[in-house]
Amino acid sequence: PPMLRCARPQVWYFHNNLKYEFDLEFNLAVTYPQTSPELALPELDGKTVKMYRGGKICMTAHFEPLWARNVPHFGIAHALALGMGPWLAAEVPSLVDAKLIKPNA
Repeated sequence: PPMLRCARPQVWYFHNNLKYEFDLEFNLAVTYPQTSPELALPELDGKTVKMYRGGKICMTAHFEPLWARNVPHFGIAHALALGMGPWLAAEVPSLVDAKLIKPNA
């Protein structure tokens, strides 16, 4: 029988003309869209303080109030663009400077 194959979702960020790619995991709560999705980058687990156990990124202070004001208009794309994007912009350069991550070949 035919199999459904899904590509593993990834996020990426360019820093100093080098590309950094990370596998993305996300969970939708039963209360979605009232509750924003949980976004996780498991390979970065424990490498930054702005992360919860399991590689879940911290979005509570900045993104979740924005999500709450825009329910039900926001979706997963908004979580990625307005939650994950700024988080990557803040964290990737410091992780690179600390030599905790390397660019993809």
